[in-house]
Amino acid sequence: MRRLAIVLGWILLVFAGGLILLAIASWPPGGLMFALPFVFLMPGVLFALIGGALLWWGGRPAKVCPTGPDK
Repeated sequence: MRRLAIVLGWILLVFAGGLILLAIASWPPGGLMFALPFVFLMPGVLFALIGGALLWWGGRPAKVCPTGPDK
C-alpha cells in the first residue's frame, strides 16, 4: 500500500509541476487580466499538496511491533 502511495505521489507531483509551469507560461506580462493562469495554478497546487502528503505517508517507516520468544 505504501509503494502505491509513493508512486501515486510522484505522478501527482509531476502532473502538478506541469500545471504550475503552464500557469507561469500563460501569465500575461502586464499583470493578471484574465483567469487562465488560475485554471492551471489552483489544481497544480492542490495536486502538489496531495502528492506531497502521499509521499510523506508512503516514505515513513512502518512501525514494527516486536513479537517473539525474547519479548
